[in-house]
Amino acid sequence: MSERIKNRSNGIVKFFAPAKINLFLAVTGKREDSYHELCTVLAKVSFGDTLEMSRTDKKGEVSLRCPGFENLETSDNLIARAVDKWFQKSTESWGVEITLKKKIPPMSGLGGGSSDAVSALLGMNELGDYSLPDQTLHDVASDIGSDCPSFLTSGLCLAEGRGDQVRSVNESLSQELCGQKVLLFRPGIGLSTADVYADLACKKSYSEKGWAHKLVKSWEVGDLAIEKFLHNDLETPVFAKHRYFLPLFEQIKQEFGIEPRLSGSGSCCFALLPAGFDQISSLKDIIFKAWGNDVFLQNTEIIN
Repeated sequence: MSERIKNRSNGIVKFFAPAKINLFLAVTGKREDSYHELCTVLAKVSFGDTLEMSRTDKKGEVSLRCPGFENLETSDNLIARAVDKWFQKSTESWGVEITLKKKIPPMSGLGGGSSDAVSALLGMNELGDYSLPDQTLHDVASDIGSDCPSFLTSGLCLAEGRGDQVRSVNESLSQELCGQKVLLFRPGIGLSTADVYADLACKKSYSEKGWAHKLVKSWEVGDLAIEKFLHNDLETPVFAKHRYFLPLFEQIKQEFGIEPRLSGSGSCCFALLPAGFDQISSLKDIIFKAWGNDVFLQNTEIIN
């Protein structure tokens, strides 16, 4: 994952922490450990956060700064938890200063906190006297958060279990979608992942695991176009409670022939833009009119 290092100079390592979108998300049931069983295909995009990290001689001390998001500068932050676990596993004894340049809106379903934590683990490996092996990194990442392991995998990936069982999607599909233009758009509120899953659990409207696997296989072998593959089970509880999503989605589909989707548990949505799409200004105007001036809009693209 060294390609995520943006720069290394004067003892400072800079790591890019990409956002993710869920191209496909099926929730197939409730697990005994209180998590949900997932089958999801994730893609990373060129939009994300940046971590700047440097060693100090303050043994075991983690100094975290996040300008503009001071509420994130706590020991509960996934970055701080990741660094603590790295120290425990490595038994090394030094300190680290971290500055998080936050661009991914919190509570958006874009995996910002998980991506930041994994980038912190990779940064610790770069700064440390020794590097933790890949399997240990995976175990630590899985312990921090369900979708953390997916950020250790380059390109498109399929995540199952509670999100911790990850494998790469075949390389030809990753290459085919690399560079795909994406518009991210989000209303001026965030959604609680726990609340969204709780609403889904109340309705018990789970997908069949066999159906999910069949769709993934059809897409991977080229029998299903990406436009037909896009799916998110969590749209059902979100749209039922937040009535402003569906009318905008339907308007975008009618006027532009594009099928927007919710990413993860939301509140951020995404639209895959057709090649040569020249109506981006009109599309953005519709979103502004529907959701107001505090809407978040970001042009980006899928990366490997």
